[in-house]
Amino acid sequence: MYERGTSMAKLSNNHCVLDQYVREVTDFSSQYGSDGSISYVANNIIGKHTLYPEYGDFSAAYCLRSYGQWWNNCDSSPQLVEDPRHLLSPSMDFIDLKYEHSVYPIRVDLYETYHPGAVVRIWGSLEGKNWSLLWKGEPQIEVKGESRIFSPPIHQSHKLINILRIEFNQGGHSYYSALDAVLLVGSTHSSSKPPTSSSFHDLSITASVMRLGLHSAKSEEDIVAGVQFLLDEENLLKLIIVEEDDDYEGEDDEEEELVREEKEEDRHDKNGGATEEGIKEIGDFLEEEGTSGGYFDLLPEELILHILRQLDLRSVCHLAQTCHLLHKYASDPVLYINLNLKNWWWVVSNGTLEWLSGRCSLLQILDLSWCGPYGALDTETFMEFIHTCGHQLTVLRLNNCHFIDNYCLYMIGNVCPNLQELTMANCSRVDHLGFGELKKARSLSRLDLSRTRIDFHTLQLLLQHAPNLRHLSLNNCTQLDLDEVALTLATFNHGLVSLAAWKARGLTQRGLRALACISALTDLDLGWALSGVVTEGLSDLVRGCRGLKRLYLSALRTTTDHDLYILAAHASCLTQLDIMGTRNVTPEAVHRLLHSCPTLELLDVSFCEQVHSNHIFQWGMQFPHVCIKGGVKHQVRIV
Repeated sequence: MYERGTSMAKLSNNHCVLDQYVREVTDFSSQYGSDGSISYVANNIIGKHTLYPEYGDFSAAYCLRSYGQWWNNCDSSPQLVEDPRHLLSPSMDFIDLKYEHSVYPIRVDLYETYHPGAVVRIWGSLEGKNWSLLWKGEPQIEVKGESRIFSPPIHQSHKLINILRIEFNQGGHSYYSALDAVLLVGSTHSSSKPPTSSSFHDLSITASVMRLGLHSAKSEEDIVAGVQFLLDEENLLKLIIVEEDDDYEGEDDEEEELVREEKEEDRHDKNGGATEEGIKEIGDFLEEEGTSGGYFDLLPEELILHILRQLDLRSVCHLAQTCHLLHKYASDPVLYINLNLKNWWWVVSNGTLEWLSGRCSLLQILDLSWCGPYGALDTETFMEFIHTCGHQLTVLRLNNCHFIDNYCLYMIGNVCPNLQELTMANCSRVDHLGFGELKKARSLSRLDLSRTRIDFHTLQLLLQHAPNLRHLSLNNCTQLDLDEVALTLATFNHGLVSLAAWKARGLTQRGLRALACISALTDLDLGWALSGVVTEGLSDLVRGCRGLKRLYLSALRTTTDHDLYILAAHASCLTQLDIMGTRNVTPEAVHRLLHSCPTLELLDVSFCEQVHSNHIFQWGMQFPHVCIKGGVKHQVRIV
């Protein structure tokens, strides 16, 4: 029997097409909701769609945490690790979806119910091994604001899959993006071999339906016209021939590209390329000069290294296989001072780190975020790499690296005395024993422990041993008492510039008054973290931290006009302000704030009960330099 959420279409005696909805979310980098909640969380994507075709800000959907460039254009944002040439365009977030049955993918339907167009890549894998890129594209920014089923033309992989990874780039979107469900349509048998005549037409028609977009057609007229086109004998014959050709294409675009390159080289030789005599003359010349690397051997060493620095890691590896000279330069540790392996997460394995370990004696910056899912990297290999290459590390990023455990942090704490930045969001295998080892990293200036199991007493120990801490992220850390954290920061970390405690909960007037003692603070994200009436504490905070540029007070229901007047009077440097979900703020107070903060760039007044669409429109005309969010009525956000 097939489980709920799975349907089957039988095409022949041994060939079935399954329609499957998500059974399990196995990993994700971002969600608006908090663990243990049912609002805006990743698990809302499990099962059949429940919201589509409705459009709006629904708490029953999966919602990404950020949008636009606002989270990048602030003091709390870390600098990007240098990567001269991306193999793929950048993405910001991902979610991994597991299905009940392994299939050969035919179609993927994404039910987008709010600000569609953020999906940029779809990957397929069997149990997290041997990832195949099914589709890639650019973010769709100018998409109409309505729900839709997005069915990109996926590459017909001849590999069984039961896991999809959806990657997002919401950097150009105007507000939060949301998904209701993801449907995977796949066949139980591969079409890599010529199918039988009875199933051949069915498979061809299935692919043709996708090409014509009939699976997502909105009107009956479009469907009828498409079906009539398909049933035309001449067109059907053409489509079958095309399908037959497609069945025998290579599985990997990269392999096709290499074949094309070899053909181009052959054609070049046949049409007036370098003759044997010419090659012999060049070889004789190089032999006389005593070279072994072609003309590259005539270049200064600094110029060769400069050229290699402009290449991505894969290109450097390819060059290393061409000759002894380039192999020598490709192994130079100078090329491996900064490593951004996040951009290669799907190919990074234990062998990758073992290969790099002999070349990274000067390694200073390493981004391993997203790498090693489903056992591709193990703890022992990582520890050996850090032991060999980590002595000069200053920046280490390990977000969503689920192989990281207490032993890894023990190695980091003892081998990396110069570590200034450590980010390990969503690393769930570490407890107080591992975190306690970070007290040895006394040079830390940036620490991101978002959505980890850090407890207050361990964090207090770390903060006492981090006098140079400038940026701290504790988003969704549910085991913390934020008032006690604020008091500790005020005692030991006077240079703190940014604090992100979004959905960490428990911050009261007592904690706000403690934060007011840290005058260096310019960036505060306290969204969903504040509880109770905090008016007096907020006034103290604004008066104490005169340099505040970014302040997120999302879902602080008790904010009043008086609080906005305080902000207008003492926080004139504000560039971003979020007071989403406020009940008591009037349009007059918001207007006064806009007048008093000339550097303001973002203002979120969504779900402020007294602020309506006409106010947003008028302010937009009067303050065109401010991006104002709100005024559209959707389902009210809940905890």
